[in-house]
Amino acid sequence: MELSCSYICVDKSEIPEKALEHIDKPIIDRVGGSFAELFPLFAQTFIETTQVIERDWSSPKLVLKKGVRQWLINIVVQSETQNLFFKLQPEFMDKDGELFDEYHMMLPVSWREIYRWFDSFCVTKEGYCLMDWWNTPFPYAGRLDLDDYEDGSGASRAQTEQFAKTIGCKREKLRCWLLTENEDALFINEEACDGKVFHVNGKALDEITELFNPQKKLDEYLAHYLSGKSPKSFNWVSD
Repeated sequence: MELSCSYICVDKSEIPEKALEHIDKPIIDRVGGSFAELFPLFAQTFIETTQVIERDWSSPKLVLKKGVRQWLINIVVQSETQNLFFKLQPEFMDKDGELFDEYHMMLPVSWREIYRWFDSFCVTKEGYCLMDWWNTPFPYAGRLDLDDYEDGSGASRAQTEQFAKTIGCKREKLRCWLLTENEDALFINEEACDGKVFHVNGKALDEITELFNPQKKLDEYLAHYLSGKSPKSFNWVSD
């Protein structure tokens, strides 16, 4: 798969000197290693997903492109037909500590690994990382509020109001963090910070399932999807 970038690095010695200050040192030091070596906490948390990435996708590459105002920096692994981009967080952003925990406290603890070193990830046939995507967790700023969800799903305002009321939260605090092409949606009450994740499908907002184990279920789904299977064939509501 072709990549649209200025630099493709498989060893840290290949990283352009002018870009080094924009990349976290732990990432620089791990370039050339396996996916699990690049992101060890993610690998320990999402075990099945990592196994699929290391089995079915290429070794990771650091890809860089100089934009007008900033460097666009990703880790990419590839299959014969698709690219899987991990959109690296800027060097200046906290990767742990109080600020990181504060910004991600609404998530199940395990899900925070999706936003520590990178801002989620996307699968695409394009040679560059997309701005918006589905089938994998949204980027942090791209999660959907209920107004956005109404527009995409065709649900009515009355349905979304009742949905929030059933979960027991304020409408503005309920956000969708993942939406698949099969209209499976995962919602979190961001005010509660209780680790709970709720599944609905499309506009059937009266059929709500709380995921028994959000870490295990998301790991199973991502492994399923990244192994080339359709989101439609994944069962979100079984234990």
